[in-house]
This record gives sequence, structure tokens and C-alpha cells, in this order.
Amino acid sequence: MWNKIKNKKLYIIILSLLFVIVIVFGIFYKKIEAPVSTNDSSVLGNTEKTLASEEQATPQKPIVNSDGEKYTIVGRTNVVPKNILNKEKVILLTIDDGPSTRTKEMMVVLKKHNAKAIFFINGMHDKNNPDVIAETAKEGFAVGNHTWDHLNLKREKDNSKITKEINKNSELIEKITGSKPRFFRAPYGESNPYIRKLVKDDGMIFMDWSGAAMDWEKATKEQDVFISNVMKNLHSGSIILIHEHPWSLANLDALLTKLDNDGYKYVDPNNIVE
Repeated sequence: MWNKIKNKKLYIIILSLLFVIVIVFGIFYKKIEAPVSTNDSSVLGNTEKTLASEEQATPQKPIVNSDGEKYTIVGRTNVVPKNILNKEKVILLTIDDGPSTRTKEMMVVLKKHNAKAIFFINGMHDKNNPDVIAETAKEGFAVGNHTWDHLNLKREKDNSKITKEINKNSELIEKITGSKPRFFRAPYGESNPYIRKLVKDDGMIFMDWSGAAMDWEKATKEQDVFISNVMKNLHSGSIILIHEHPWSLANLDALLTKLDNDGYKYVDPNNIVE
């Protein structure tokens, strides 16, 4: 009889202990799973430290540096990033028919907006604007070949004259800057297979344009017309054509301000590859 009572008491004690253990474990488990109170600054501080350490331990995707991106010219009219993951809005600025008395002032405006450009020059203007080509290259802008005296190459039947127009200009640029030009643009955008092959064999990238200020028209002396012409069909990858006219210089700062505000960045010609 005594043994039965003794065993029953032992059984009750064991059950009680198990019940206590279950309750204690439950309370402890809930403390672990409890949400962090945003009012507890010490807990938040520990959480932030934990997250920071986790971020450091987790490999991050590389940040795309637009300055180091490589681009290529497609169809002679668009500039396209080699990295297809690059979704930045970019354009390429090109300025034709220099050097002139306005070249240096245009460079000042461009630098104000951290904008690069290709200055497509005609060698015939160098005589009246000495040192401008050298200054253009020194300031980090590309100097492109636009032929010696802006001859309409497509209308020229004598291939030797075409070759001279291009080569003479390249020789001048190399003599002044120390480097052969990397870019070529035909006057009026007029070319033919012979011209394009000659340019390619000379190691230059042939370039037209996809958007223009149309600043050869008198109406573009008005700032809103000048800007509207550029913005009309603008898209990421556009190659923009402007000239070294007095009104183009006058409207350049306003144009670049508009482009800046619209989120466009300017491709550095040095990052353009074949």
C-alpha cells in the first residue's frame, strides 16, 4: 500500500516538473520571437549593427560608373553603351565648323555642365584662329575631322580630291594635337562607299547625327526654337549636332541646363570604341 502511494506521489512530482519546464521554455521562446520595439534605442542600435555586418558579408552588385562606361556608334547616328545593363540616359554632343572665335567660350559653357563633346573642325579655319585646336585638345575635348574646307564630298567626282580633303585635315590635327583624329563627319552628312571605306581604313569612326539644333536656320536665334529643335526627337543615345554660330553659343547654356534637368548625361568621346 505504502509503495503504491509513494509511486503515485513520485509520478505527480515528475508531471509537475515537466509542466514547469514546458511553461518556462514557452516564455523563453516568446522572448526570442518578440518583435523589436522601435522605442528601444539600444535594441535598434544593436539591430542596425547586425544589419550592417550582414550587408558587409553579402556581396554587393558593382556600382556602374558612367565615366568608365564604354560606348559604340551604331548606324552612324546613335551612341550605345557596350554594357547592356547600363540604362542611363546619355547623349553625345558634337559641334561643327570650328575652330572659331567662339570655340573657347563654348568650352567654358560645356565645362560648367561637366559636358564633353567632339569638335569637328575644318582645317581652313585654323589660319584665322591659331592655337584654338591645341586648346581644345588640351581641355580634354575630342577634335574630329570635318574635312579641310567643308567640301561636299558626295558631289566630288575626283577621288583624289576627296582623299586630299580628308588626309590634309587629319595631318593638321595630328601635327597640332599629337594624335590622329578618331572621328570623322562628312560635310552636310553626304558620303558614299568610297568615302566611308577611306575613313575606316584611316582608323576613324564615321559619324552622322540623330538630332540637331538646326542652327543654320535664322529662327534658331530664338532660344526656345533652338532648344525645341534639339528636344523634339531626343532619346537616350542621340548624337546632337550644333555649330559654332554666335546664336548657338548664346543658347548653349540654356540647352545644357534643360538637358541636365531632364536627366541626361554626356558621353565622353574618349570612352567610344569601335
